[in-house]
Amino acid sequence: MPSQQDLRAPVDARVHAPAIDVSAALRKPIDAETAVAIALANSPRLAAALDELGVAGGDLATAVGLGPTQVDVQLRFGDKNHELEVDALQNVLGLVAMPRRRAAARAELVAVQADAAATALRLAARVRIAFADLLAAQQEIELRQTAFDAADAAATVRERMHAAGNTSDLAQARDRDAREQARIDLARAEAELERRREKLNALLGLSGAQTGWLASGALHELPAAAPALDDLEQIAVAASLDLSAGRARSDAAANRAGAARLTAFLPEFAIGVSALELEGDFEVGPALRLGLPLFDQRAGARARANAELARRQHELAATAVELRAEARAARITALAAYEEARHLHDIVLPLRQQIVDETLLHYNAMDADPFQLIVARRDLADGGHQYLDALRRYWSAMAEVDALRAGVALDMPPTSPGGRDVDHP
Repeated sequence: MPSQQDLRAPVDARVHAPAIDVSAALRKPIDAETAVAIALANSPRLAAALDELGVAGGDLATAVGLGPTQVDVQLRFGDKNHELEVDALQNVLGLVAMPRRRAAARAELVAVQADAAATALRLAARVRIAFADLLAAQQEIELRQTAFDAADAAATVRERMHAAGNTSDLAQARDRDAREQARIDLARAEAELERRREKLNALLGLSGAQTGWLASGALHELPAAAPALDDLEQIAVAASLDLSAGRARSDAAANRAGAARLTAFLPEFAIGVSALELEGDFEVGPALRLGLPLFDQRAGARARANAELARRQHELAATAVELRAEARAARITALAAYEEARHLHDIVLPLRQQIVDETLLHYNAMDADPFQLIVARRDLADGGHQYLDALRRYWSAMAEVDALRAGVALDMPPTSPGGRDVDHP
């Protein structure tokens, strides 16, 4: 049976997980890459996927075994004598079917290794996305606080004017309503921050006192140019671990179907030795046992193996179609988010800043009331919120793009709803 190190070698070649002391890392503010390292070292989900390697390795060892030697002992007594017969038989049908079973087990191991590597890469990508969401939520609170402060200032001024009899009940109600809406938006942003922290805690495998960590950093600004993604679909297909696992499982199913056809015509074939002792006289000779499929041609087993092969082939075709669609969708999402964020950054925000500056000039010249200045600043904060959201969506989309290039699609549906198929000799 392969060692655990041998079983993990293909996974480690695809996933570079740096060694990390989780407890020490959590005592300091963590950034995105530290969060990824913690997840790879600490996630129970990833540990479970790696445990599957041992299961597949055990199945491989089982596939090359012949099974136990069967020993039949018969002892008969007469009036004046006795008879002892011993038959030792080894089922050698496994030698005939072993190439197929071994090939199926090896292919299944390759599929499990691809699954484990895909689990690790998906985990890393999801941690990066969740961490970016968390940073965006922290910055969102700052913007919502600014918007609330502006709305609160407007409502306070309006209330003072109303008390002096210089404004209407309607104007006061409108400003109060705007303040309460800003209060709700701020509370919603605070709750969203906590929700995103808990989502990240689950990905990192943290609970209890471990969840008191702090996040450091802010969302990166947009790159100067849009990403080049024209070849993303081709790269994703060539690198896909899901397709690799699907092809391996299809090969495994084909070999199991071949073994099922073989055992349908010869379900048992054992050879060995037979010894007979009668009143001190010994007789020894060869023994042979054949299983004849007179009443059971294993039609059910063959039908199941053939259906499993068809299922794996259809799943492989579906994975290829879904992967290509996901790659195209990721490209569209990333480019659209980039263009939106770039437009907000280069055009909308400067315009709103200009409006604030011009309104301030008019206010200083006593040509604008304080409410116009407050509204201008509130609109600037709203533009900052839109830009932050577009920036978050862009980096999330790029994390998905990077995952596709590394070999995994984040939203790919499971391809083995019935679990792994194991062939027992």
